[in-house]
Amino acid sequence: MAGFPLSQPVTNSAPATNQITFSEFLNEVAAANLDYAAQRYNVSITAAAMATAREFQNPTLQLNGGRDVTHSGDQRLPSTYGASLTQTIELGGKRKYRILGAQQSYAAASATLDGFLRNLRLDAAAAFVDALALSRSAEQKRQSAEALARLAETQRDRYRAGDISRADLLQTQVEEQQFQNEVLAAQADADNAAIGLSGFLGRDRGETLLIPKGSLEIPTREFDPGVLISESLKNRSDLVALRRARDAAQSNVGLEKANRVPNVDVGGGWNHSTESHNAIAPSPTFDDAALTLSFPLPLWNRNKGAITSARFAAEQAQKQVEAAELKAEVQIRQLLSVYRSAVERLRRYQNGIL
Repeated sequence: MAGFPLSQPVTNSAPATNQITFSEFLNEVAAANLDYAAQRYNVSITAAAMATAREFQNPTLQLNGGRDVTHSGDQRLPSTYGASLTQTIELGGKRKYRILGAQQSYAAASATLDGFLRNLRLDAAAAFVDALALSRSAEQKRQSAEALARLAETQRDRYRAGDISRADLLQTQVEEQQFQNEVLAAQADADNAAIGLSGFLGRDRGETLLIPKGSLEIPTREFDPGVLISESLKNRSDLVALRRARDAAQSNVGLEKANRVPNVDVGGGWNHSTESHNAIAPSPTFDDAALTLSFPLPLWNRNKGAITSARFAAEQAQKQVEAAELKAEVQIRQLLSVYRSAVERLRRYQNGIL
C-alpha cells in the first residue's frame, strides 16, 4: 500500500488576490477542485482492493471438550479435550487471477482519474477564456460608451450653437442611453462568467470575484491528422481506462475458470483423554493426533454459468473499446476541422477590411 494514500487532502484556495492568470487558474483547479478531490478516492479504493486481493484466507481454530455426565465416581468414562486447526488452500491459480484483476482495475481507475482531470481542465479553460473574452468585450463597450458620451456632449454644444436640430440631438441621446444599457448588460455577463470561475476552485474561492488576466492571442498550430489520431488513440486516458477495464474482464474469465478447481481444506488436530477406572472399559491417559483433508466434489456445479457470463462481459468490454476508439477518431477529425475553420476566420478578420 506504499504510495497509495487512503485519504486525499484538499488544498483550500486562498483568496489573496482577485486577479488570476490562465496557468495559475488551471494549477489551482488541479490542486483545489472538490470534484477532483472526490474522484481521487476511487483510486485509493481500488488500491485497497488490490491489497485485499493479495491476502490469504484466515485459518480456522476449533476447540473441543467432553465429559461423561451419565456415570460418576470410578464408573465415569474418561474426559476428552483438544484443538484442531484448518487452513484453506486455493488451487487453480485463483489468487493469481484475483491479484491481476485488481491491478488492472487499479490501472483503470487511475486512467479514469486522469481523464476526469483532463475534462475538468478543458471545462475550466473554456470558462476562463469565456470570462476573459466577456471582460474584454465589456471593457471595449465602456470605451465606446465614453466616446459616445463625448459625442453627445459635442452634439449638445452644436445644438446650442444652432448647427443641428433638436431631433438630431435627441437621436444621439437615445443612442447613448441604449449603449449605456448594453454596457451594463455586458458587464453583468462578464461578472457572471467571473463568478462561475469560483466553482472550479476550492471552498474559500466562492467568496472571491476572480478577474481573469491574460491575452486571447495565441499562435496558430499545424496538426498532422494521422499522427494526431494515432497518438490520441494510444494515450487518451478514457481509452486507456476502457482497455484496462477490458483486461480486468478478461482476467475475470481466468478467475472463473480457476474456480472450477475445488479448494482443499487441510487440518491438523490433537485430543487428550484423561485416565478412567471404569470397571467395564478402564483406560489410561492418552493423546492422539489427526490430519484431515477435505474438498468438495465438483459433480453438479462446474461453474459453467459464471464462466459464460464472464466471457460475455469480456467480449462486451472489447466492443466498448472498439466503439470508443471509433468515436474518438471521428471526434478528433471533427474538432480538427473546426479548429482549422476558426484559424481561417481569424485570418480573414485580421487581414480583411474589418
